[in-house]
Amino acid sequence: MTSFDDLCSYLEGLDKQTFAAVMNKKSADVLNALTALSGGTSAINTYLHFILASVAADGVLTEEEFLMLKPMFDTMADGDVGYEKAKEMFNQMGLSEPEVYQEIVDTMVDIIGMVSEETKDDIVMLCLMTCAMDGHISEKEKDWIKQLVAPIVPPMEFIDAFLNEAKTFVLATADGDQPRMRVLGLKLKLDGKLYFAVGTFKDVYKQLQANPRCEILASSGMEFLRWDGKAVFTDDARLLPIVENMMPDLVKMYNQMGWKLGFFTLEGGSAEVVNVNNTKKKIF
Repeated sequence: MTSFDDLCSYLEGLDKQTFAAVMNKKSADVLNALTALSGGTSAINTYLHFILASVAADGVLTEEEFLMLKPMFDTMADGDVGYEKAKEMFNQMGLSEPEVYQEIVDTMVDIIGMVSEETKDDIVMLCLMTCAMDGHISEKEKDWIKQLVAPIVPPMEFIDAFLNEAKTFVLATADGDQPRMRVLGLKLKLDGKLYFAVGTFKDVYKQLQANPRCEILASSGMEFLRWDGKAVFTDDARLLPIVENMMPDLVKMYNQMGWKLGFFTLEGGSAEVVNVNNTKKKIF
C-alpha cells in the first residue's frame, strides 16, 4: 500500500469530531492564504471552487457531503436548502460535465502554482478531506487528487514515484523498421535525473546507439505513464556503486562475465499520464 493510500485510509477512519477539527483548521489556513493572495471575496469564491470541485470528483453529491456543506449551499442560495435542492444546484453548476469540471481543475492548478509550498499542502489536504467526508474516498476521487497534485510535483519526482508503484516498466526501441520492447525494473535517481541501465552487450544497447529515440511505458492501477525522449548515455562513475548497493549479485555476475552496464537518461520529448477513460495529464 502506498503512502497516499495510507493517508486515504487514515482520513476515512477519523472520528467525526477529529475530522471536523482538522477540516476547520485546514479551511481557515487556506482561506487566510487565499485572502492574502487575492482579497476577501475572491478568496471565498476560490475556496468554494476547491471544495465543490472536490465534491464533484466522482460526479455525485452524497447526503453526507451535503450535510457537511449545507452552510455553503444555504449561503449560495440565500436561504435554507435541502438535499434535493442542493443536488439540483450541483447539477445546474455543471460540475458533472467534463468540460466545466476540467476548467475548474485548470483554474485550481493555476492558483496552486501561485502559493507557498505549505499552502499547496493545505489545499491538497483540504480537497482530500472533502472527498473523505462520506467516509470513503473512491478511485475516481483519488484520480482527481492525483490530477491536482501532478503539476505541483517536480516532473522527475512524479515519474520516479509512478515507476516505483509500477515496479516494472517497458522500454520501446526501434531495430531498423522493427519495433522492439523489453521489460525493465532497474532505475536510479541522481542529481534530479532518472537513469536506466542495460548491458552493453545486449541488442537494446546497440539499438539505442543506432537510434536513441525511445519510449517508456508503465502502468499503475487504471493509469498509464508514457515518457518518450532521446537516450543519452553517460559514463558517470557514481552510478555503478549505486547499482552495486541495490543489486550486488547482478554486478558480481557482470564482473565475472566481463560484461558492462551502460547508463542512460532520457532528454527532450514529453511525458503524460493517461487513464482508461483517455483523460490525459501532461507532465512536461
